[in-house]
Amino acid sequence: MNFLYIFSLLLLVIPIDASERIVAAYYENYAHYRPALKERPAFSLSSINTDLLTDLYYAFAGFSNDFKIQPMQENDKSVLYPQILKLKQNAKNNLRVFLCIGGWNFNNPDDPEGVGAHTAPLFSQMVSNPANRKQFIDSAIDYAHLYGFDGIDIDWEYPGDLQRGGTAADLDNFIEFLKECSAAFGKTTPALYLSFAAPAHVPFGLPQNWRDDPQRYFRWIAQCAPYVDRINLMAYDYHGPFDIPKITGANAPLSRDTDPKSPLCIAKSVENYLNNGVPANKIVLGMPAFGHSFAGVSDLSPEDSGPGKPFSTAGDPGPSTQLAGLLAYFEVSDKIAKGEFSFGTDAVTHTAYGYHLSSQQWASFDTPETIKLKAQLALDKNLKGVFLWAVDMDEYHWEPKYPLLHSAWSVFH
Repeated sequence: MNFLYIFSLLLLVIPIDASERIVAAYYENYAHYRPALKERPAFSLSSINTDLLTDLYYAFAGFSNDFKIQPMQENDKSVLYPQILKLKQNAKNNLRVFLCIGGWNFNNPDDPEGVGAHTAPLFSQMVSNPANRKQFIDSAIDYAHLYGFDGIDIDWEYPGDLQRGGTAADLDNFIEFLKECSAAFGKTTPALYLSFAAPAHVPFGLPQNWRDDPQRYFRWIAQCAPYVDRINLMAYDYHGPFDIPKITGANAPLSRDTDPKSPLCIAKSVENYLNNGVPANKIVLGMPAFGHSFAGVSDLSPEDSGPGKPFSTAGDPGPSTQLAGLLAYFEVSDKIAKGEFSFGTDAVTHTAYGYHLSSQQWASFDTPETIKLKAQLALDKNLKGVFLWAVDMDEYHWEPKYPLLHSAWSVFH
């Protein structure tokens, strides 16, 4: 066997020192728009418990058609950036703060706010030639230094996705982009970290030849790995009200899916990454602080309330997040506390669920106990760490505060 091949395999299994393990969370800069409720104040960035974090990701910034970074919210520069910098300065554990660029709606031509219709092609255009890439990279460095960020997280969902503004050339161009980013970020002072968000399975909008050979996609992610400090594996959204056929499923099944023939589960995603050469010490496993909800769920009964039931549409919006088909962990907890949801656990997927028989509402979510199982999988596989999407969806008001984040921290530290 080739010596270099043996050496590369050893790199995949070298234990990660405890001091280098990552427990991270994303913060949604639109969370402050969520209304205060009678029993719950609005979320405040300043309330984040940085004792439970090594890294905090600020989501999101965007960029214009001249490929220069720009804020997405009116008060990013004046209020939120100073607040997150203050969190960093007051943290006891050398908290690192990343600026995330992109996000789901940035590449969503059907963005309900209409912005994505204009921004969806920008990532493809940016990576398409060296001049555009340099403009973006130079702007990202200047922007990060100006506002005190330690790193840049590229959240392009997804390179090569033809349904989301992408082109077939994106996949090769993205590697060149990361290569140039890595070189520039390493030379600047202070140097910047580089990460990117990656999906748990092959995106549906990729060209057919990539979908016909799923392992090729994971080998492509392995080609990206040398140029980044970490790859944030978004191990959630396996099922939701977007599913066809319309059958309820777990948002983040751990070791197997409801359907025994389905490959959609976290353990399989991690296996696909590792088996195709993505180094374990570059993978940060994503875990959800939210659930997906469903309405018109038929065949629900006290004796049979788990996943696998037909549904008609997305679940009712939560009072804070106000998005059909999605509930923050704190919203699910509130519903259970008020008796608006009954609580159940699913031993097959190692997830929890809430349901209401008469309204035919059902939601899949995670608890501190199931988050601990996911974090333990990451630890057992010697991954770099874990992250939570998103800290503002955890329980931030009632004690014990941030139970999901605390559960992840307890496994790694």
